[in-house]
Amino acid sequence: MYKLATTHCPKCRVIEKKLISKGIPFETVENMDEIMKIAESAGLSTAPLLVLDDGTVLDFMGANKLLNS
Repeated sequence: MYKLATTHCPKCRVIEKKLISKGIPFETVENMDEIMKIAESAGLSTAPLLVLDDGTVLDFMGANKLLNS
């Protein structure tokens, strides 16, 4: 799983903490051009984005729901 995030974003830290607590490896990407490219291709407009290994892109609510299940 990959976490695409902005610097010092509170929602990004929530997702990051949940990934760490579940022992899920992830990579943090803070390049806004890359984040915007992925967001636009997924029809999303906010960070954080969580990109799963299968290419699925989740916004904060989707990532939070997945990590809470």
